[in-house]
Amino acid sequence: MAGCSYFREPGTAVVAGLDLVERAPAVDLPPAHVGIHTGPVISQDGDVYGRTVNLAARIASYAHAGQVVVSQETAQHSGDPQVWFDPLGAVELKGIAKPLPLYQAYRRS
Repeated sequence: MAGCSYFREPGTAVVAGLDLVERAPAVDLPPAHVGIHTGPVISQDGDVYGRTVNLAARIASYAHAGQVVVSQETAQHSGDPQVWFDPLGAVELKGIAKPLPLYQAYRRS
């Protein structure tokens, strides 16, 4: 199951991603994995396009079941006190010229 969602604030996107991966098994959905990148998008006919969307998709393909993985931009601009980020290091992603620093998001207990 793949999909794309647009959020105005990175912190809201991260919390929604954590909600998704935590709740999917409870409603008999397969384990979810989420990738988030922050940046400008092109909106047309109710859909979004552009480099930001492409990077988010590449990050999502790197994430494992139950993970919310985000770019450095997302981690830096999240500002949500409900979450914290653990660095995963610079990761090579398909179709991306240089390694991208990624972080795994966690909910504070």
